[in-house]
Amino acid sequence: MMAIDVNSNPFKNFNPFTPSIHNTTKNNYFNGIIPNYFVKKSKDFKLIEIQSQYCQDSIFNNIDLNETIHSLKQKGISRNLNLPAQIIQEIRDLALTTPCHEPNNTRFSCDVSEKEQVMMQREKQLIRGIYDNTLLSCPTIKKLETDPTLLAIAATYLNAEPIHHDTQLWWSFAVESTLYERRQEAQRFYRATNNPRSLTFYFYLTNVDLCSNPHVCVLESHRKKKLGYRFLSKDYSLQDISKYYGYHNITSICGKAGLGFVEDARCFRKKSSPSSNDRLTLELKFAAKPRSI
Repeated sequence: MMAIDVNSNPFKNFNPFTPSIHNTTKNNYFNGIIPNYFVKKSKDFKLIEIQSQYCQDSIFNNIDLNETIHSLKQKGISRNLNLPAQIIQEIRDLALTTPCHEPNNTRFSCDVSEKEQVMMQREKQLIRGIYDNTLLSCPTIKKLETDPTLLAIAATYLNAEPIHHDTQLWWSFAVESTLYERRQEAQRFYRATNNPRSLTFYFYLTNVDLCSNPHVCVLESHRKKKLGYRFLSKDYSLQDISKYYGYHNITSICGKAGLGFVEDARCFRKKSSPSSNDRLTLELKFAAKPRSI
């Protein structure tokens, strides 16, 4: 786990919701309904303050913080982040010239351009290619990990100082699969965590359509959960998920290279492999800083 350097973290002493306001008005004539009014106004003002003060040096422009937080709370996901073309190109160029490796197998690595030849030699499909810390420590990715807009979103939604938890960059490679395998994959919905204080940002570095293994999110599944969903960590079928959440809440995230979105880590998502087009994805995970006892 790697925490943000608090010396450069604008949220070191930041509390987005000013919980002490009730103490300020507790003993005066504003007691009762009026303090709630001021709390609401304080929240609205604080969001505006965050957006103007902490997002001015961000690579993301014109992000409506209110809209982002509202979408996260209601749907569990917000899709209003987009990487500049220069950032996309820099990360993609690094990925194309740096060896990646199989998940949980750092001994085997290859360049993306050699994957077809390698799969033929090994007589084994390469489904995912993961990059290690050598590439992840590049200045471009480090800049994203401390971007003020991403920190503002995480701090406001988590109502705490955001701690950078993990970064991953990986390829999902198009592989041949049987009809049975594709049907099995379509039934595998899972939740990464039940921790309510965790948030994940995703960025596509390649164009992603329905044939490129788009990220599939079940809307509202971060806050609407059956008892079994809360305590059992397992995969669930399409029938189970659609019956409880409705087909209309199962959404595939497609878009051009650079598309970014942020998701509550408690949302259900679907495992699958691309059918024809490779996908390169950057993932940044943040968690709320533990409260002092």
